[in-house]
Amino acid sequence: MKVVIAMCMFMVSTTPAHADFFHKLVGYECDTKANSVILTYSGAYNEAGGKMIKGKGRRQWDPWSLIVKDKKNKNHIGSLKTVHGQCRLRDGIYSITIGALPGNANLQGKCGGFMSAWAEVRRDSAIVLPRHAFEYGDCHVAQPVTTRIVIEGGGKEPVITTVPWDRFYENPGDGKE
Repeated sequence: MKVVIAMCMFMVSTTPAHADFFHKLVGYECDTKANSVILTYSGAYNEAGGKMIKGKGRRQWDPWSLIVKDKKNKNHIGSLKTVHGQCRLRDGIYSITIGALPGNANLQGKCGGFMSAWAEVRRDSAIVLPRHAFEYGDCHVAQPVTTRIVIEGGGKEPVITTVPWDRFYENPGDGKE
């Protein structure tokens, strides 16, 4: 009997622990009916986040997919990629650029596990939305997170929606209400 109890305790103690992982998506939509470009930034934990990533659209990216690891040192970012898109609105063509915004080029360093994104929008050569970080690169400061930016054609100012950091990173499975 002692052997069975010892084996059960050993099996329970060697069960691998799973840390929460927060997945993120950045993207854009062309809403020609509303004559607007809509930039989005969303996130979800664990399985819900995995489903979100799996179901992403052709105009959405995981910010982690926009980095290239250093060939010699896989713990460092070698370079950053950008993606480009366009939306044709009534007053012209809007060009969207989206890129990764890592917390640290050393993935093992302070904030190295933190990844965000930025976006810039131009109409012809005019900057409509200067490079805008959805989150800032300091992983230890809880600043508001931009979740949506609507840019209407016709020269209107972008409408930026933010949420508190703790609301963006809220885990529905942690028992908080």
